[in-house]
Amino acid sequence: MAGSGAQDELLARFRAAFSADPTAAYRDWFRTQEELSEREENETVRALADDLWRIVPTLSFESAEARARFFHNVAVFYGTPGPAADLSRSREAFAAALAHFSEHAEGGWRARALHNFASALSNLGQTREELEESVALFREALSWRTSEREIARAVTLHNKGLAHRRLAALDSERRSAELAASVRAFEEAIAIRRRHGLGEGLAASQRELTETLRLAG
Repeated sequence: MAGSGAQDELLARFRAAFSADPTAAYRDWFRTQEELSEREENETVRALADDLWRIVPTLSFESAEARARFFHNVAVFYGTPGPAADLSRSREAFAAALAHFSEHAEGGWRARALHNFASALSNLGQTREELEESVALFREALSWRTSEREIARAVTLHNKGLAHRRLAALDSERRSAELAASVRAFEEAIAIRRRHGLGEGLAASQRELTETLRLAG
């Protein structure tokens, strides 16, 4: 684990870097977080994450678009399972990004943010309401990720299948319906990935379909 002196040095370095150029600083910060996580220096991971969240309101950006993309990336970090995962922070950051993308960006960025927000809820959510929100956001992302954007559509369908399966585990009354929806999502993802020769993704979707079918009996 990094000593307190090394940790303080990291915190000071990144505060200065984020103040100067948030976008460039985030790339360096994220790489550092990955390296720290690999070494299981979880205390430092959390300290950096907490400090970033404290200084985010003070950061300046060259444009509203740059700010939205920054908040999207920060939201993905906090919405990913790990020592610094925090669904409330992720939700707040996604809300800031989507406020811009919903009005000013072309649909690709909005769909990406919706997909990643849904994934955060699916990965970290603990309640039926959070999983229902996840499924609804995946559906909204799919309204942009149509057959004209099949590869991205398959990614969203795969993750939607996982969300339906988690929801099935939390809602016994809708278990059968949610597992059936999970099957449909994985089957469509498999068809797309097979059509495009996406071997790794195809294998992943096939594994998850097999698990859903097992649970469905």
